[in-house]
Amino acid sequence: MLFRKYLFTSKKTSYKGIASFIAGLISFCSFLIVITVVLKAGGNADERLGAAGFVSLLFSIAGVIIGIVSLLEKETFRFFPRAGTVLSLFASFLWGGVMYVGFTGIL
Repeated sequence: MLFRKYLFTSKKTSYKGIASFIAGLISFCSFLIVITVVLKAGGNADERLGAAGFVSLLFSIAGVIIGIVSLLEKETFRFFPRAGTVLSLFASFLWGGVMYVGFTGIL
């Protein structure tokens, strides 16, 4: 009885924030997997890996949009919306950089 923890708040968990976090996590993990496979193949990428990268870029953009929408919700906890937005934005920059290098042929 002495160590009971009570939560006196009307805030709720933001399910859109959790969805944003999951979309960013999927995009970031697929980035790591695709880059690892491409490096093991000596830089020769298959079309399927490019398609996986493009779909992951779309996931990260969707994660950013959903994260921003969930940050605008009132009376919700902010951890997952913030983490999802940051992770999705980071994954978007990573995929955007890979696409830019691929299209321009810099390296």
